[in-house]
Amino acid sequence: MEQVTELHRIEGLQGKNIVLLFGKTRAGKSTFINDAYGRKVVKSTTSIESDTNEISYVNRPIRVGRLDVLLVDTIGLGGSGEGHDRASFTWKWLRILHPGKNRNSPLNPTVKGILYFIDMMDGAMNEDNIRNLETFKALVGEEVLESVLFVTTKWVTIAERNTRKRLENNFVGWREKIRRDFPRASIVRLDDTTGRLDEEDLNELPSTERRERERQYHDNAMRVLQQLLDKRATQPILAQREMYAGGKGMKAGQTTLGRTTAKHLSEDVERTRDKTIIQKLTDAIQEIMNTVMFKAFFSGNKKRRRGKNA
Repeated sequence: MEQVTELHRIEGLQGKNIVLLFGKTRAGKSTFINDAYGRKVVKSTTSIESDTNEISYVNRPIRVGRLDVLLVDTIGLGGSGEGHDRASFTWKWLRILHPGKNRNSPLNPTVKGILYFIDMMDGAMNEDNIRNLETFKALVGEEVLESVLFVTTKWVTIAERNTRKRLENNFVGWREKIRRDFPRASIVRLDDTTGRLDEEDLNELPSTERRERERQYHDNAMRVLQQLLDKRATQPILAQREMYAGGKGMKAGQTTLGRTTAKHLSEDVERTRDKTIIQKLTDAIQEIMNTVMFKAFFSGNKKRRRGKNA
């Protein structure tokens, strides 16, 4: 029986084949894992609150071709639950990737592929989606983009013409953004031809029809995994490389991921006039500063703000 285990350090999975799943809350990450295994092994999000509150993996690997693969389910970005903001996402991943005392150890490409899930019902490109992509790119880097697969979800059947037309327009916007900012990465449509029923509607089907649907979803998920692993990564992701760097790695706040998140938070503080929001952001910044991740960035930024107010 599969168990879900929280991922504390990536080094604990050295020698394994890992696939990371990213995306916004309710984009279909946990559902994809259940489809791949052919049964419910993790909670999937069916309400406005995200069920995935930690970065975890199913400790029984799934067979994809000749590889035994561990699927890592990540907290969704933009969810209503605690810890679903980009700052918390950054802190958790830098902690997981940090080499600790093993900074001089050989660095192997444990992560073999990365899936980024996009809910087609989520709409066209906006600032929140753009920032999520910037955060994601700062984490994985340019060198592994051939091993990144963007998975579009929540497709309806062609028969639902009005909704389908809107989703196709959304897809065009996402595809153009991905081609421009993530060259060599690929984008696929999950459940495009079959459409996707939510769990409640699926359970209302006659048992024979439901099992056939579940089989289709499983086959679709396995095709995505096979496509991803046909171009598996041959080197580690960017944040991991930056913190190792042959024993002379960066501190967490110096990494591209740390600096990108610090920039986003700083922009939010600079442009808002709502005192409640300012206080909330300032508290978040202070909490992050206490980890000594972004201390240098925000110390300099505070001096600039004091100069403006003088």
